[in-house]
Amino acid sequence: MSGYVGTRCMVCSEKFTSEDDVVICPECGTPYHRACYEKSGKCVNTVLHQSGGEWKPSYDVGAGEAAGRETVCTFCGYTNPPLTLFCRRCGMPIPGINNDENIPEQRYGGVNINDDPNAYNRNANGGLMMDPFFVNFSDPLCGFSPDEDFDGVKMSEIGDFVGTNTHYYLPLFKQFKEWGRKFSLNLSAMLFPEFYFAYRKMPLIALGAFILRLFSRIPQFIYLFAETKGYGMLSEFASRFDVRGSAFSGVMFIGTAIYYVLMFTFGFFGNRIYYDNVLKRIRNIKEVFGEHYRYEISHRGGTSALWLTLFICLSAIPYLAMYFMQFAEFLGK
Repeated sequence: MSGYVGTRCMVCSEKFTSEDDVVICPECGTPYHRACYEKSGKCVNTVLHQSGGEWKPSYDVGAGEAAGRETVCTFCGYTNPPLTLFCRRCGMPIPGINNDENIPEQRYGGVNINDDPNAYNRNANGGLMMDPFFVNFSDPLCGFSPDEDFDGVKMSEIGDFVGTNTHYYLPLFKQFKEWGRKFSLNLSAMLFPEFYFAYRKMPLIALGAFILRLFSRIPQFIYLFAETKGYGMLSEFASRFDVRGSAFSGVMFIGTAIYYVLMFTFGFFGNRIYYDNVLKRIRNIKEVFGEHYRYEISHRGGTSALWLTLFICLSAIPYLAMYFMQFAEFLGK
């Protein structure tokens, strides 16, 4: 027992005394108060287990001075209570308190060993380095604090609203907030913006994207109908245009340019549009439903296969109309 007096339990952060009932992990040698070990149910020093290392004692230097001083995490900037061993937001070791030999290469995977219900980053295997952001794939909130504020909206509320694929969206949303970023690449929103926005329950934005993209392609449709006889009234209408003239070529060029501008705009700003929509809708739900808002956030958020199906059908209408005209022209011959 004498080798552990003055060191700290990795669960409660309290120093061991000669009177404490201490148990030792048989694999790595990490000591715990018996009650702490029974509460956690296992050794929480997972980094040593992965590396095959052995626990070594680390004694505080100047602990009396540090006992009343809050500690600031050098990785994420979160202010922790005095003598906290690991940051309660990102799970990284607090410099000056931890012995680096007991936590090798922990910078590349967060592990939170504090008895804190708000500490979500609990799995060292799931962390990825995204300085200054750490993604824990075993946690729906990616290891971020559930109480982190986004202009009146909590991270946990955003996670509930997003529902699926939070490991993609929450780190992006955090970057939007912390760094002021306005754009990021979203291939789904670039190639199929109306389907993406519909699936994420933004039907009005999806409808706007559909109408804009459809109108930008009207010159191409007119050219197709004029050059390809067999679309009935559509070909008759298109034949009124001088599709081979320079003026119409300019119109086609402008329409094509608008189409690609829309494609890249939705592709690079689709995530930001979704982020702003999430915050706005959560605020509206909280204002309308008061203390019962949590269920409504989950219910009204997430994704919608119904909206996606409806917009797939809507997008098919112009092409079905073309085939119908071809079929009618064939029957009329």
